[in-house]
Amino acid sequence: MRLATRTLLALGGAALFVVLVTSCGKGNKSAAKPIPRVGLMHVGTDHIPPSLPTLEARLKQLGWIDGRNIKLIWRNLEPEQAEGQAKAFVREQVNVIVAFEDQSIRAAQAATARNHIPVVFLHPSDPVRDGLVKSLSRPGGNLTGIFGARDVVAKQLELYELLVPGLRRVLTLIDPNDPATGRLLAQYRAAASQLGRPLQLIIRKASSARDLQRVFRSLRPGEVDGAFLLSPTLRLNFSALTIRLAARAKLPVQAHRKDWVQKGALFSYGADLGPIGRRAARYVDRILRGTPPSELAVEVIPNVEFAINLKTASRLGIRVPQQMIIRADEVYR
Repeated sequence: MRLATRTLLALGGAALFVVLVTSCGKGNKSAAKPIPRVGLMHVGTDHIPPSLPTLEARLKQLGWIDGRNIKLIWRNLEPEQAEGQAKAFVREQVNVIVAFEDQSIRAAQAATARNHIPVVFLHPSDPVRDGLVKSLSRPGGNLTGIFGARDVVAKQLELYELLVPGLRRVLTLIDPNDPATGRLLAQYRAAASQLGRPLQLIIRKASSARDLQRVFRSLRPGEVDGAFLLSPTLRLNFSALTIRLAARAKLPVQAHRKDWVQKGALFSYGADLGPIGRRAARYVDRILRGTPPSELAVEVIPNVEFAINLKTASRLGIRVPQQMIIRADEVYR
């Protein structure tokens, strides 16, 4: 009887051991599969790109809940931090890097050249010309994303002249360190020469907030009739500052998107960034589910918006022609 009891106890203990081992095995298997991590980087600490919240919202609709089954790591950076942050994402072995403008895109491309971590780009100037992809339909590497209208400086200058009847001398702010400056300045000068009335372009160099403040302090009353941010780095990093400096100098200034018009720029002509974020979420989703970036064609969104701030115009004594108000997609009063 004692032998039978001992045998039953031994068998029960063995069964319990098997159950415990099996349970632990399942637990370890679950713990061994970490949730995917997505590094999001953007240069321009004076704002959050409107494409970020729409990207996050669309990812949630696609089933990716931050903190539950995905980790979104957002970094808003000063220009000098982009290279280091891209390298940090690589060291941390994130599953995808989302880069929101030219400087962070270049940094992510360089940092992932060897390990080929997928990069989804938003708002590049020109992904083919800048060597991000081989072609829009066949990216061919570890980068892909959304390509909207950018650097439409010729059209912006044309609209500027139509909006401000007294525009004659334009303070043109350029960053000599921005690789896009030379190309855009050539387009800008060509556009100025083709307008209905001649414009005098007052070119001033600036690469920092201090440079911009110095330029505006040096202006004599009546020296210029308006300001124009030409270089992409200046628009991305110093739009808020330039709007404040222009308001203090009683000058209009253009912007590259309508968010800055709401904050005091006279007008903008450029892409609406919200829809771009929503569409970019699909790229992140497909990459996380196993599709290589090389198989995801770059999507082109050609739509642009024209926005006017009539309150700013009134404060500056500018009578915006009625036909321009009718023409605008957004009018802020």
